[in-house]
Amino acid sequence: MGSTWSRYLRGAMPKPKPKPSPRAKRAPSERSAPPSVRRVPADARRRQLLDQSARILTEEGLDRLEITLIAERAEVSRPLVYRLFPTRNAVVRALLDEFTAVISERFQRALIRALPGTIESITTLFVEACCDAIEEKGAGPWLLLLDARGADPEVARIGREALSHLLGPWEEQLATFTGSPPRRAANHLWVIVAAGRAAISGWIDGSMTRAEAVSDATRAVSALVAAFQAHPAPLAAKGTRKPRR
Repeated sequence: MGSTWSRYLRGAMPKPKPKPSPRAKRAPSERSAPPSVRRVPADARRRQLLDQSARILTEEGLDRLEITLIAERAEVSRPLVYRLFPTRNAVVRALLDEFTAVISERFQRALIRALPGTIESITTLFVEACCDAIEEKGAGPWLLLLDARGADPEVARIGREALSHLLGPWEEQLATFTGSPPRRAANHLWVIVAAGRAAISGWIDGSMTRAEAVSDATRAVSALVAAFQAHPAPLAAKGTRKPRR
């Protein structure tokens, strides 16, 4: 005991702190941090940033989709956004990858329940899947996916890649069904997509209901597929040169 007390007097042992009374209030620094400033898991933070990005893209357009605004809307710092998305184009790619994944997942799930189906029924399922994705993620990613032209060539390239990935499985199916060579079938597919897009645009603009847009898109796409099947593109003659682009 004497030895311990001697070390205490020499400062080798900290002086015991008195226990606070039950009614004593803790200092602000000792209080537990409020939920708003607690650490958010990376997956949840990424979800938050993508949700805000999709909202900006839908309500304000691509030009306003910047890291600074994303951070402001999510109420986080820019360095935090940069840790998850190093560039704006990384945000764009993540948005489009997620959007096309939603379409594919919903379509495949519905298709399994509907097989075997007709051209009309399968087309309706795909259009409905697109509409579901628009309602869930906003029209911004959809419009960017189908029309990624603009001042930023990298964004345009990302948009084309995402759309090609989404439509890729359809090219071979369309070529087989219509009897057209793959190159022509790919072009036919873009024509079909343009028709479907025009119908869905009417719903997005508010000039028609979703049911009307789905019906118009189904009729237009089915008619085009039937037309391409009835009049398949002729095979190119041997030795014929392709026009230069």
